[in-house]
Amino acid sequence: MTIAVPGSLGLAGEDVRAVLALARDSVSGVRFEVRPEQIELHTSTPHGRETRVACGVALLNVRLALQGHGIRPLVTLLPGPSAHDAAAAIRLGGYQEPSPDVLALLHSLRTNRRAWTAFPELASWRGLLSRAAEVERAWLHVRSGTELVLCTFNQGAAAEIRAGQAMQRVILTAGTMGFDVSPALAAVDLAALRADLRQCLGSTLVPQMVLRLGAQ
Repeated sequence: MTIAVPGSLGLAGEDVRAVLALARDSVSGVRFEVRPEQIELHTSTPHGRETRVACGVALLNVRLALQGHGIRPLVTLLPGPSAHDAAAAIRLGGYQEPSPDVLALLHSLRTNRRAWTAFPELASWRGLLSRAAEVERAWLHVRSGTELVLCTFNQGAAAEIRAGQAMQRVILTAGTMGFDVSPALAAVDLAALRADLRQCLGSTLVPQMVLRLGAQ
C-alpha cells in the first residue's frame, strides 16, 4: 500500500514524494519528516559523523530535486527545538527556474552514470570540481593525480553535514563530465591526515574525507 505524503513548500504530495525518492538515492540512516512549512532531515540518535555526512548527501539531493521543481530551498542546519532537533530543515525561499547547471546535476543524480574510461587531464576537471566544493562552503585539495581531500573551514556537526553536501555535489559534477569520483573505501584517520597536510593546508582548513577518481 502506498503511504500518502502531505504537500509541503507549495508542492503537492505526489511531487514531495518524488523529491524524497530522489533524495534517498544511495543514502541510508536518514529519514524525512514532511510538514506544510518545512521538510526536516533527521539522523539516527545519537547523531554520529557517518550519519551527519549521509545527511549532507541527502540534503544536497533534496535541494537539487526542489530546485528542479522551481523551488528555491532555504536551509537551516541543526535548527534545534523549532524543527524537532532535526539535522537540517528546508523552508520555502522563493521560486526560481532551474539553471542548466542544476538540470545537469539532476541528470547525473537520476542516471547515476559511471562512464569512466580513462583518467582525464588535471586541467579539465580540477577547476569544475573545486568550484563545486566551494559552492557548499568547502575546499578541495588535490593530493595526487587521483586522490582528493575534501576540507571544511571549521569542524563540528554542521561542518560534517556541509562536507556531505560538498561531497555529493563534487560526485555529481564529475558525473556530468563523464567520469567517476567516489569516497575512499578504506577508513581514513582524519587526525593523521590533518597532521600530514598541515604544511599545505595550514590551520584554517579541516580535512573531512578522501575522494578518489576512477572506479573503486
